[in-house]
Amino acid sequence: MINNLQPVCIGLQETFLISNIPLKLRGYNSVRKDAATGTHHSGGVCILTSNLYPSSPLTLHTSLQAVAVQVHARTLVTVFSVYIPPHDIIGHHVLDNLIEQLPTPFLLLGDFNGHSALWCSDVTNSRGRQIERFISNNCLCLLNNDEKTYFHEPTRTFHSLDVAICSPTLMPLLDFNVGSDLYNTDHFPLIVSYDDSGGAIQYPPRYLFQRADWAKFMQLANVTEPMVCTADITEAVQNAVDSIINAANHSIPKCSPRLRKFRRPWWNEACRDSRREEKKLWNIFRSKQLWKKVKAANGIYREFSFPVLNTGNVTHSAPLDIANTLWHAFARVSANDSYSADFRTFKNRAERKALRFTARSTLPYNTEFQMFEFQKALSLAHDTSPGPDGITYNMLRHLNTTSLSNLLLLFNRIWTEQKYPSQWHEAIVIPILKPGNDSSNPLNYRPIALTNCLCRTFERMVKIIIERNLD
Repeated sequence: MINNLQPVCIGLQETFLISNIPLKLRGYNSVRKDAATGTHHSGGVCILTSNLYPSSPLTLHTSLQAVAVQVHARTLVTVFSVYIPPHDIIGHHVLDNLIEQLPTPFLLLGDFNGHSALWCSDVTNSRGRQIERFISNNCLCLLNNDEKTYFHEPTRTFHSLDVAICSPTLMPLLDFNVGSDLYNTDHFPLIVSYDDSGGAIQYPPRYLFQRADWAKFMQLANVTEPMVCTADITEAVQNAVDSIINAANHSIPKCSPRLRKFRRPWWNEACRDSRREEKKLWNIFRSKQLWKKVKAANGIYREFSFPVLNTGNVTHSAPLDIANTLWHAFARVSANDSYSADFRTFKNRAERKALRFTARSTLPYNTEFQMFEFQKALSLAHDTSPGPDGITYNMLRHLNTTSLSNLLLLFNRIWTEQKYPSQWHEAIVIPILKPGNDSSNPLNYRPIALTNCLCRTFERMVKIIIERNLD
């Protein structure tokens, strides 16, 4: 279901999870409330939120088996999952108290175990009438249609037990339908989505180097001397970048921007055939034949989640707002005021010392780079992620001799003319949460900057030439 639908949130009821055993699903974070051990209660609830969307759990003060999260899907929405066992007595004030705790707009998903003609049940019971009054008294909107949501296996009958309710502002924006596959349970999934397909997150396409045509790349990536000898250093760097990227686009395939499917290492042809047979039998069951259940295992993975940030009393959930909040936090930490007095003194003294690249005597910093230093810098580089220009070390290592010579010429121009390309002032900054810290506080992150590989190669060459002259 995840591979097919790529859901932002998954609300689960009757999870039967044990509190001391963690739940981890690749690509998702979980917020859960397990049924009390040793009681007659069944169930337990959980919400899984995709790591691609900013989210934050909400603390609920209720005796119900219920959890809630806030997730930014186009806007900040509260998603609520609840399970109410069929024989529990629930007072009206308990449900009303929940509504008061949920920031709007909100979406309520749950197995209420209530029958009502309002959501196409054949009969109406007391729980159903209670839910009807709950919807009416709080001016809420019911999303359910006439589709059945539950299959009772012993009697082979269909019922409507699961309900999707939302606040009025969400009603005109949402589509609702009931999935046709039970996914090895006795409840059909309720699928709530925006009524248009815009705004879906996609992965940025990556180069598939294992399928690269390096001979073609070497031929097309022709960095010429006129390209790197323009008067403007920034223009010269851009000429080289454009030549390499154009060659890569014509010789190295890219992966699809669609969200990747998560494969299981144990999935083989027997599993595939079993799944096909299962689906076939389920379709036949519509003609009075029953299918067999197949259990699925689940892997455990470490994941990085996209946080909702808080600064003072302000919540930041939109991706651009989160990025700007982290930027302000990093800028504050990196400002001169954060340096020690001794370091500021040393820094000011070092910056006042003039560098003489045109001096007659040979100094550690005024000699030109040689090809062996360029090649050594490339050999020392690890295949890390590219910077904003998209060029990787793998591409640079597959350039022909002429292109490498002209890049060396470009590096020497930057070094001797003391003109730093404007592209190299940019970086992709990845925030990494410090271990054991609150993820909602922007000051608890440290930045990892991905600069352009050409820039990193140049820096490594500077390090090599200075270390050689100091030895």
